[in-house]
Amino acid sequence: MDAILSVLRGPSLDLPELDGTVQHFIARARDVHRAAEVVILEGPPSIVEAIDRIAKESSGLSEVMQRMVKDAHAGDTGERAQHSATAAAQERRLYQAVSEFRVQARGVLGNAD
Repeated sequence: MDAILSVLRGPSLDLPELDGTVQHFIARARDVHRAAEVVILEGPPSIVEAIDRIAKESSGLSEVMQRMVKDAHAGDTGERAQHSATAAAQERRLYQAVSEFRVQARGVLGNAD
């Protein structure tokens, strides 16, 4: 996600680079979702809420990025600042959700330090 946002926020937009970065993101996102499913199925119930929050925040950021990519392809810069601000806020929420998951996972694994 960071790589996509970096391309979108850069001074000049390279659409082929953007498209390649998006494809890489999609592949990594699938891997993350598969890993989350394993944790949900095999992990303790106490961690499911944390995984759900990560999924929710990740989905929100993905939606904003999709709008940004669509606008970039259309050459529409009218909402660029708004989308960038929304993406930054969504990134912070996702980071917080991941941080909370790490704390809970360490507790489950007995590595609370």
